[in-house]
Amino acid sequence: MVLESLIGSEYAEKKPSEMFIVAFAYTTIAILLSLWVFAEYAGLTMVFFTVMAAIPLMIKIIVMEERKLFERPYETTHRKTIPFFVFMFLGMVTAYTFFFTVLPEATVNQIFNIQISTIQSVNADIASQISGNFFGKFFPIIVANNLKVMIFAVLFSFIYGSGAIFILTWNASVLGVAIGSLFREIVSNAASGVGAVGIGTYFGAISLSFARYMIHGIPEIGAYFVAGLAGGLISVGVLRYQLFNDKFKVVLKDALFLFLIAIILVLMSGAIEVLISPLLYA
Repeated sequence: MVLESLIGSEYAEKKPSEMFIVAFAYTTIAILLSLWVFAEYAGLTMVFFTVMAAIPLMIKIIVMEERKLFERPYETTHRKTIPFFVFMFLGMVTAYTFFFTVLPEATVNQIFNIQISTIQSVNADIASQISGNFFGKFFPIIVANNLKVMIFAVLFSFIYGSGAIFILTWNASVLGVAIGSLFREIVSNAASGVGAVGIGTYFGAISLSFARYMIHGIPEIGAYFVAGLAGGLISVGVLRYQLFNDKFKVVLKDALFLFLIAIILVLMSGAIEVLISPLLYA
């Protein structure tokens, strides 16, 4: 198929930055198709279309990583794969943010209504649980929610092979809406204060909006990608080897190591989200 032929797994690993463009293209096509064919349900269909385009490459990456465990046993950190995931996620987030900010408000409310409702629900839920000690109560809530998503990423990848891509794409759409909403708020406040806005205002607004969410979003989503890779490796191991033979134990050991890294990243992103991110835009 055309979209899955845009980039190969080995090429993506060697030049992961190009996944930004590929992911932006996947997401743009998905949004335009959803607007054209399923406008009423675009909030979900654009996520599914993006996932459909990304799944073949994700499966190839996971299989390649499993093969490397035995062909190159000393390269077990998957350090070349993580940038691939990060740039793919950034491409998706940028595309969702772009369309959220440039489309008319009525169209935005129609397309992203599910994402907007999700953000409002999460904010209301967190606000209802926090009182008094901000860090002491906010940090455990954030970490618990992120750990739950991480577990889903592992399970989805284990059951569906590359199922974690759905969770990651959905999170990219929600994060894109959050960044776009903050961008619009900053520009609106600037316009009401001085009566007009220039290029500098737009540049500052988009920079601050991305920094506000991506400073903790990158390690958080990195945790989901790492956890999804762990689940995918176990899935491939179950299919290719007998349970608990020597090769399966190698795969399982590597997956557990990745899972531990994912937990560390979740804790790190939670601390950044509570202590640093709010300082960027109060």
